[in-house]
Amino acid sequence: MSEFENIYDLEFTNHWEKHFQKLPPLIQKRFLKHVEKYKTFPSFDFRHEHHVGLFVDEINQYRICFACDETLKVRKFYFIGDHKDYEKFLKKEKTSSLE
Repeated sequence: MSEFENIYDLEFTNHWEKHFQKLPPLIQKRFLKHVEKYKTFPSFDFRHEHHVGLFVDEINQYRICFACDETLKVRKFYFIGDHKDYEKFLKKEKTSSLE
């Protein structure tokens, strides 16, 4: 298997679009450049927030939160935003279940 072969399918929640549209255009473009990374990198390359069951990646001061199903090889994206909004998101997810 090539290290650049797509391993994971990517899915995005309805809430993702709302968060994504709030981002500055430069950060939106940087995320789109990272898409191949999310399809190919192993999960241990990302920080894991155990208390909410999500992986976290960073683009500058912006955080990206996603879940990974290793059996189905699917990564589901829930959130992208600055650190302040990231803290709010994590607090909310601690008290509720992910959709």
